[in-house]
Amino acid sequence: MPAAAAVIEAEPGSGAETGRGIRGHLHLVCAPDSRGVPILREQSFRAPIHLSKPHLDEGALVVNVVNPTAGLLEGDRIEQNVRVQSGARLLLTCPSASRAHRVRNGWSAVSQTFRVEAGGALEVLPEMFIPQAGACYRQSTRVEVECGGELLFFESLAPGRVASGEVFEYGSLDWRTDLIFGGRPIVRERYCLEPGSDSIQALRRVFPTAYYGSVLAVGRGWEVEAEIWQEILGLQSSSLWVGVSPLGMDGAWSLKWIAADALTLRATTSKVRAALYRRMRRQAPDLRRVCAR
Repeated sequence: MPAAAAVIEAEPGSGAETGRGIRGHLHLVCAPDSRGVPILREQSFRAPIHLSKPHLDEGALVVNVVNPTAGLLEGDRIEQNVRVQSGARLLLTCPSASRAHRVRNGWSAVSQTFRVEAGGALEVLPEMFIPQAGACYRQSTRVEVECGGELLFFESLAPGRVASGEVFEYGSLDWRTDLIFGGRPIVRERYCLEPGSDSIQALRRVFPTAYYGSVLAVGRGWEVEAEIWQEILGLQSSSLWVGVSPLGMDGAWSLKWIAADALTLRATTSKVRAALYRRMRRQAPDLRRVCAR
């Protein structure tokens, strides 16, 4: 059965009740076939989402999620439901940045649920999210990982279209993330970013064009690997802040970084990812695109 998704209800002025916007969805179930090779046992998607042809690399099924449109517009709603079954490895990524455009009255929204069974592994590695001037965007994410499952959940956020002179000119970003590990809630993040807020202004005094990156990492044995966290903390510099936090259960960590520019953010994401895969004693699956090193 398809995994249940949290649904963001329409409010007056949202665009939903007037028929504006599109209703996209993505439903995937990744499972091993009779040879133990990961395949998409179930798949369903609707515009603006499209899937490119999946490929295998380093034992993982690599699936590119493509939005061939200009990005999310007022009233657009997307629901995503992904499950990785025991014995399967899935890398969910995308080839280009995601964008939210200016709205007049309302918002665009994405609601997504990810589930990883014991013995399964999921990496979510999207390209950067870019909120353009006047954008109002809501994102609700629920991640459930059974004991014995593995997760790398990356996110990255730009301050706007910096090359076009738009820096923290979006309307608001409402970001909600829940991580449940072994049936226990261990992460609940709620933040609403508005350019005029005190927190954003304080950040701009340090990095005028601040870029944000993060990863939720769940895996066996990481609780005793202090060296890897020291290696990642060692990336910190005058153009990069890095933080590492345990999440209250063995093998579950949160890593966050704030960079002065896009190149530093991309390079940091690449280095963090490489360090985590070295700890797992695996080669990172190839994204088949140019990445910062």
